[in-house]
Amino acid sequence: MAHGPITYLSFPTVQGCCPHCLHYVTTCPAEVHPSTQTTWRFMRLVSSLASVAANTDVAAFFEISDSTVRRYDKIVLSMDTPPPCLDGIRTLLIDEKSVRKKHNYVTVILNGDTGELLHMVEGRKKESVTSFLEKLNSSQKATIQAVGIDRAGSYQAAVQEYLPNADIVYDRFHLMMNINEAVSEVRRNEWRQADQEKRKWLKGKRFLLIANRNKLDIDGQVELHRLLQANASLSCAHILKEQFQSIFHYRRQGWAERALESWCALAEASELKPFQRLAKSCRKPCKRVCGYVKHQLTSGRIEGFNNQISRLIHRGCGIRDLDYLEL
Repeated sequence: MAHGPITYLSFPTVQGCCPHCLHYVTTCPAEVHPSTQTTWRFMRLVSSLASVAANTDVAAFFEISDSTVRRYDKIVLSMDTPPPCLDGIRTLLIDEKSVRKKHNYVTVILNGDTGELLHMVEGRKKESVTSFLEKLNSSQKATIQAVGIDRAGSYQAAVQEYLPNADIVYDRFHLMMNINEAVSEVRRNEWRQADQEKRKWLKGKRFLLIANRNKLDIDGQVELHRLLQANASLSCAHILKEQFQSIFHYRRQGWAERALESWCALAEASELKPFQRLAKSCRKPCKRVCGYVKHQLTSGRIEGFNNQISRLIHRGCGIRDLDYLEL
């Protein structure tokens, strides 16, 4: 035990020597790990404490080093963690997550229905997704109906190649983030063109413009009404934002696609360049933009999972071993 005398185990063993490479091999009982010179019972005890406490505290408790705690924990997790279930998958969620500075990313793939981690690999290119899809057999690929991603082109190319029958669903939260950014760009353009007095009126109104109208209090609704009456461009941008958001409330995808086509026509006629660019990028992949209406698939699970990764990295003051992070 910790802070106590060292316990030595004595057991009969057989040691053999290879005549070709002269390498000695010593047999150990099943209760002893062959390379760490400790018992599985002790390693699992260290691993169980490492799941609820910092490695430094666990190391101090057992009077071992931090690296030994991580090594024991990784061995136990790799032995006890079952492989992900790849059968009967209906939906997939794919996203990227920053794990280090200087744009060091990992690609995360989850089961969209259960939230189970299926794959984590360094990088955010097409190969990051194909390395997982190549593991699936034909029957496993056939059950996948939809894949939720952002509008990253590398992920789309991999899904189209390996899952041609699956629907690609653009995440509606990422789409609304693009819409809100377009509203903010319109506000910034109006601020640049305004005089000193109007700039004071426009400053600090970003949250008021991108917030849902029904979630504002009475004072906020009154202030928003005054702002939209005072500036025609902001009024048009706010109306386009509200109309785009209403597309996801349709019950049938065909209705949503027709509504999106009408929205694109209005955005192109609005003479607001940020919305014109969005309309151009949303018109062609219309089914993917409206895919949420059919599959009700969002990135909520994978965004929550990415938050867990952030907490793990913060608790560990960084991460060195990505395999250990995945486990």
